[in-house]
Amino acid sequence: MQFKDMINQGQNISATIAVCKSNDEGIIKAIVKAIKYTQANFILFDEQPQDELIRSFNLTHDELNRIKIIQTDDEAHTVSECVKSVDEGQADLIMKGLIDTSTLLKEVLNNKYKLKTTDRMSHIALFNIPEYHKMLTVSDVAMNIEPNVEQKIDITTNLITCLQKIGIQSPKIAVLSAIEKVNPKMKSSVDADAVVSGIRNKMANLEIEGPMAFDAAINKRASIIKNIDSEISGNVDGVVVPQIESGNILYKSLVYLSKADVASVIIGAKIPIILTSRSDSSRDKFHSICSALMLI
Repeated sequence: MQFKDMINQGQNISATIAVCKSNDEGIIKAIVKAIKYTQANFILFDEQPQDELIRSFNLTHDELNRIKIIQTDDEAHTVSECVKSVDEGQADLIMKGLIDTSTLLKEVLNNKYKLKTTDRMSHIALFNIPEYHKMLTVSDVAMNIEPNVEQKIDITTNLITCLQKIGIQSPKIAVLSAIEKVNPKMKSSVDADAVVSGIRNKMANLEIEGPMAFDAAINKRASIIKNIDSEISGNVDGVVVPQIESGNILYKSLVYLSKADVASVIIGAKIPIILTSRSDSSRDKFHSICSALMLI
């Protein structure tokens, strides 16, 4: 599975995406590309006028008809109208624009809407890395700060669900630490062992291992040199990081040093939330749209 495969599959998925604080050239560029490559429609919420920016992309009349512009009074109004559009069934997805993640998620979790579920919400990053032979997913790098074992099991379950929805029915999962053996002095190794046990109790046939260092997870030669007996080394589909700091560092290292393409989505709410960073390229924002379409 690569982003090109997700783009091809996304061509058959029809959905309306509500974009919160959309008045940005990179966001509009991603939306325009999505209109050309998918069946998605968009509702753009922002307190600033957007018509001139959108017209600069020379869309056809039919393409323009797939964009609805809602000019709001202020940021609070932007957020509430955007989330309300999903709650009332006018849109199927939410996309984060130029707004703080916490501001948007606080509104999504507001009890006046019906967007919360019994599932834990967590962030998933999907990478195409030049030096890795298939898509690699990483969780959680942006939402749960320092999850305990029970929360990590929920995060891992979300990751597995995400992979299965995009077509990887038997995903291979590594729960990361700095070592491959449990050390009571290293909490991440203790947690990883407990997470693996917890997931195996729920999904006996799933291939999941941990604790596992990142090099052994993605490189079979590393595990052979380190004399690690692993069935999934060098072929993992997803990794679960110990906490947000390590995940955030891994995310940015892959993007800025490995030139990886990335998509970011939050799942666990009633609908997926496209959660791109303000510094993400329009290409990454487009990939996030395509990924979220497959998770509806």
